[in-house]
Amino acid sequence: MGYFDTIPTKDKARAFLVSSSGFLLDGYDLSVISFAEPFIQKEMSLSSAQLGLVVSSSLIGMIIGSLLLGRLSDRVGRKKLMGIDLFFFLVFALTSALSQNFYELFSSRLLLGVGIGGDYPISSTLLSEVSPSRSRGQYLVGAVAMYWVGALLANVANLLFLPAGPYFWRYVFLLGSIISVPIVIARIKLLESPRWLVYAGKVKAEVPKELESKGAHGFLDIFKGTLLIVTVVTSAVWFLFDVAAYGIGLYYPYILKEFAFPSYYSVIYGTILISLASLAGYLVAVAVIDRWLGRRGVLLVGLGSMAFMLYLGAFTKIVGPVLVPYFMTFVALEQWAGAVTLFYPTELFPTSVRSTGQGFATAVSRVGAVLGVYYFPQMTKELGFSTSLEVFATTSLVAFLVSLWFVKETRKMQLEETSVGVREPLRKAT
Repeated sequence: MGYFDTIPTKDKARAFLVSSSGFLLDGYDLSVISFAEPFIQKEMSLSSAQLGLVVSSSLIGMIIGSLLLGRLSDRVGRKKLMGIDLFFFLVFALTSALSQNFYELFSSRLLLGVGIGGDYPISSTLLSEVSPSRSRGQYLVGAVAMYWVGALLANVANLLFLPAGPYFWRYVFLLGSIISVPIVIARIKLLESPRWLVYAGKVKAEVPKELESKGAHGFLDIFKGTLLIVTVVTSAVWFLFDVAAYGIGLYYPYILKEFAFPSYYSVIYGTILISLASLAGYLVAVAVIDRWLGRRGVLLVGLGSMAFMLYLGAFTKIVGPVLVPYFMTFVALEQWAGAVTLFYPTELFPTSVRSTGQGFATAVSRVGAVLGVYYFPQMTKELGFSTSLEVFATTSLVAFLVSLWFVKETRKMQLEETSVGVREPLRKAT
């Protein structure tokens, strides 16, 4: 057992709850906009280009937030920023609900995304730094699973408020702002990461300060030596995953409405089933991430399953109600890859630049998400639904091949063992 594995259970549980809440709000927000988009387009008379910008606006904001707040987290600590990032969500979810035109809605959701984007590197970094090495994967996968709890809450909210008429989406946005209030308050009492305190020289520990930095101290250091390989690989795999995951994931309501069901209520029920299937997939991933398959196995199964399922859907030209069980199966395995791509960088970067590296990888992944979200409707219109699935299958396959070659195993290892320094050799994948 390492020095940092002695953190009290109550502190680890609190860190898990407040860190995972950011992913919950992200899942809530993106699920809300994916269902509300046709209603917003009609109400505000948006062009196709404007609608694409509205849908992807929070993802664009996440690019900015993850870079800025990720780096700032390594400079001033995790705790100081944990409440600030979601305060953005609280305020701009409210202004989104009150928006009257494209410019107000786009800017509100862009700034909302800045907060969520900043929360990704801060929350995942903090949680990885306080989780025990023997079960760190379970903590991190469990936190990422909260995204789909948020998606489920959003679908239930859509179901409850849909009878209110075409303006229902405003109430659902407002509810998101209300949900974030207790989360922001809870984060005020969160303890600082002990690893960051050691690196910053604020406390003395058995672990030397130099072991927490390994020669990396600034933003440019993640592009030097061996860390450059880590940065490129983690960012590339996450980018390729997000192209497919968000390109399809934000359009489940659209796909079901266009190719399966005429009723919006049937669409909501279908998306609820997809959310439940994803949570079921996470339960299995939690069971195997630290025991049998490890990070490498879970990632490869997830990416391989994505490629297989998407090629299958493309070649069989799948349509109709069978799309629901098809996407239930797809998402249950897809999220195995989603969980690992999100937290894996936090295990490879040293404490001094852990949030910086995670923030950069997040930003690159959101670029992939924006591309997938923005171009999916156009691909579907110009190339057809089946061909669009084939394109996303190919990006998943490339991510699988990159991971097969470069990804190493990190389960049950201390972060001081898994993290890579600027000048040390990159350990081979096992």
